[in-house]
Amino acid sequence: MDPAERRQEIVTVASRVAVGEGLERVTAKRVAEELGVVPGLINHYFGSVDDLVAAAFGHAAEAERAVVFGSVSPRPGPVDELNRLLASFLQPDRDPVSLLWLDAWQASRRRPALLTEVVRQMEADTAQLSMLITRGIESGHFVTVDAASTALRIMALIDGLSIQAATRAQIDYSAVVDLVVGTIQSELGLAPGQLTG
Repeated sequence: MDPAERRQEIVTVASRVAVGEGLERVTAKRVAEELGVVPGLINHYFGSVDDLVAAAFGHAAEAERAVVFGSVSPRPGPVDELNRLLASFLQPDRDPVSLLWLDAWQASRRRPALLTEVVRQMEADTAQLSMLITRGIESGHFVTVDAASTALRIMALIDGLSIQAATRAQIDYSAVVDLVVGTIQSELGLAPGQLTG
């Protein structure tokens, strides 16, 4: 197999392990087991477990962003796009990725490569949302002074919901979703009820 293809195969499998089992299970041994190869092959492509974990997380976060933001692109306007985006972000089926983000935030305190990747992915999500908000400002649908700051505040609210993924079976958090939607409507100068989440 071509080295670039082999590396991508390793990252894809490591990402699947990360989402399904958690970042702590992303090891050369575990990924090698999934691939049916020896751990030394994984170590050949990744000099440290930190690098492997960072690559696995980055792949999962990029795949999530492609799905979530991809779901809004065919929408006819910024309000519809934002509604679709919120519906994607607030779905219970996002729990595995939300839990992965929780893992990454916690583990990044000890893993420098992961910290770099977490920051990169957070900035990419915020930039993508900022572009959507900018389109809404330019079309006259949204009223806000600074699209980037508004996007950062919205992402902070959505990230806060990730914590709920760990306790969803015990807690009904529909009131928190209402708070998120109401706050975003206020941030963008939208009338109550324009966003549904």
